[in-house]
Amino acid sequence: MTAFLWNLMLALLWAAMLGNVTSENLLTGFVIGFVLLALIDTQHVPSRYGTQAWNVVRLVAGVGWDVLVANVRVAYEIATPKLLTRPAIYRYDMEARTDAEITLLTLIVTFAPGTLALEVSEDRKAIYVHVMFATTREAFCQELRERVEIPLLRALR
Repeated sequence: MTAFLWNLMLALLWAAMLGNVTSENLLTGFVIGFVLLALIDTQHVPSRYGTQAWNVVRLVAGVGWDVLVANVRVAYEIATPKLLTRPAIYRYDMEARTDAEITLLTLIVTFAPGTLALEVSEDRKAIYVHVMFATTREAFCQELRERVEIPLLRALR
């Protein structure tokens, strides 16, 4: 049984033990189960379940922050009379290889205002991204790799 299924079972057990299966009790049981499963010491290393869950949380928080910053930047651009945009299209060479990795990467890029994933190359090694606020290609690729792709691959692999 996978750690996630164990976690769900512990959440249900917690809610049943309290005698009231509510969303609050299930969420509390899930958090308690997660902590217990993350702390289980197998061979003196952190559990893969805890590590993967932490990587997913970091990815979601990072993308959320980036979307917030991008929204503020685009709103400022719209609200002020002077245009600061410098649109460009960049080719970004990806480390993502599976369909899920490529799809999630393009969705995250498109989700943030001011960027849009246009196309995946035929060899599936690069995506073309339209950006509203252009910097150098190297700076854009480095930022996308560090802020999106590496956390995404950590969460998926």
